[in-house]
Amino acid sequence: MIKQPLIWVLKGARSGDSAQAIELASRIGPAVVEKQLHFGPLHHVPNFIAGGGLHGLTTPSRRTLVPPWPDLVIATGRRTAPISCWIKQQLPGKIRNVHLGRPRMALDRFDLVVTTPQYGLPMQSNVIEMPLPFAHPKPPIASEIEDFAALWSNLPRPWILAVIGGGKFPLRLGDAELSNFGATVDRLAAQLKGSVLLLDSPRSGEGALQLVSRAIRRPKWLAVRASTPNPYQAALHLADQFAVTSDSVSMITEMLILGPPLHVFKLPSSRLVPRWRARAGLAAMLTRQGILSPPRDVDGLVQGLLAQGAVGDL
Repeated sequence: MIKQPLIWVLKGARSGDSAQAIELASRIGPAVVEKQLHFGPLHHVPNFIAGGGLHGLTTPSRRTLVPPWPDLVIATGRRTAPISCWIKQQLPGKIRNVHLGRPRMALDRFDLVVTTPQYGLPMQSNVIEMPLPFAHPKPPIASEIEDFAALWSNLPRPWILAVIGGGKFPLRLGDAELSNFGATVDRLAAQLKGSVLLLDSPRSGEGALQLVSRAIRRPKWLAVRASTPNPYQAALHLADQFAVTSDSVSMITEMLILGPPLHVFKLPSSRLVPRWRARAGLAAMLTRQGILSPPRDVDGLVQGLLAQGAVGDL
């Protein structure tokens, strides 16, 4: 009997990042252990200065990283990169580490870096760029699907699932953008003679959903924050069309996978952040060493999807 490789998934502060690492691990093998990590103030030290180590972790989190050591470590996000490198050092030559996104430290510290276009990393033998991240909708629970279908049965179809994310510099999602999103979704629902299932995300600001809702005159259903069960997965599988703010690549990916028409509401980007890539030259060299990191260009990724016709411009 072939022994399944033991896989550790390092989970950080962002649930969307962790979901990508879990999704990749599930495609590799069944022996997956999820390590939820918590960070102290030292995680702010830049990775290229701190190097591999546990300096950024709280003491309880450090105590969870003990043998038996894994065969493979999968991590995503800046905070988990030094932890991944430290684990790899515990059994040199025997532990492989894979990082999703951008580690913001020397790329050769990792066996494989799986990145996406918004990070603009330089290409080398251990870097693979995919068009979209390892996001995937969770399998629906039949009873929840039935319950929400009954709950929304009085709403006229088509049902438009409209989801807002959260503003993350350099993208802006303030009151004006929220109101515009609501008004635009309302026009779409009026054109289709349908209704709106309106949800927010954990990153959305307090009162953001209500602000969007005030701009929607078509029939609608408004989610309640922290409601149980969470309606998001049921809405993904029941909705006829999707509308989402452009800040969340993970949500865009999940909706693309499911197939109904997807409309993306492009958020304005601050002009204070210059756009540059690290494909070649000095920028590529410094990025390979972890000294520089190109600014995250979600707007550029969305523009690429629009140009390909994969999504519609809301």
